[in-house]
Amino acid sequence: MRNNKPILTPVKREDFKENFGGNTAVENIQPQEYFQPTINLFKKLAVGKYFWFIADTAKGIFHSSGGMLDKILPIKGQDMANNSPEFLFRNSHPDDITRMFSFTNYWILFFMGLPPERKRHVHPTIYIRMLNPEQQYKWVMVQYADNITDAEGRIAYGLTFVTDISHIKKDGAAMMSILDSYDESCQHFFCADGNTFPDTSMVLPNVSNREIEVLKYLAIGYSSKQIAAELNIAVKTTDNHRQNLLRKTNTKSSGELVAYGINMGYI
Repeated sequence: MRNNKPILTPVKREDFKENFGGNTAVENIQPQEYFQPTINLFKKLAVGKYFWFIADTAKGIFHSSGGMLDKILPIKGQDMANNSPEFLFRNSHPDDITRMFSFTNYWILFFMGLPPERKRHVHPTIYIRMLNPEQQYKWVMVQYADNITDAEGRIAYGLTFVTDISHIKKDGAAMMSILDSYDESCQHFFCADGNTFPDTSMVLPNVSNREIEVLKYLAIGYSSKQIAAELNIAVKTTDNHRQNLLRKTNTKSSGELVAYGINMGYI
């Protein structure tokens, strides 16, 4: 799997563009019903406390939400319905929110420029700090999981998952990864003041899509036998994938491997 790590310029709130959404109605689609299979799968594979929300990008509000919101943020679940995302922004670390805007802007432009057959293969994840109910900034993983586009190909509704990963990630910098299963590439993005420029100082291991699938099941505590059953492969094959991952990442245990996978953007 090829990897590179560009560096972007942070974006202030007043410069964050939110006009990427669909401006026409998406007929005959109920967003929560459409996204429910993905939500159910995420519940099964979540690596920590989580919540999800569906954004109505044309109106700039939350369509619906669920999960463990009040266990991750100092916010009640009912506060999200038909509300703007401003309160999520206010509960994000001030150093990280400008980076999240930069990552999101880049992701939208990147996604909209892809041909239709490529779009379902790309999966971005953003890592930032947000306030928890005890008013402490903790690391969360923000995954733009799926979307519904309008007749002109613009995003009308977007499904996002937010997972508490503070039990795994303790430090580091805000970052984004874009995993592309089409060509088995993984791009990493960081933010710094100044112009955008590529940074190839970090060389990441060549990890296959199947190995990433195994890694995600390891992250939720599945045994080799359980992973083999889920992926319809032999237990020995599962063990081989795990050993290959340990070797490629220079980790000594499944716990170290999972922490590496989250910190490097594979999960």
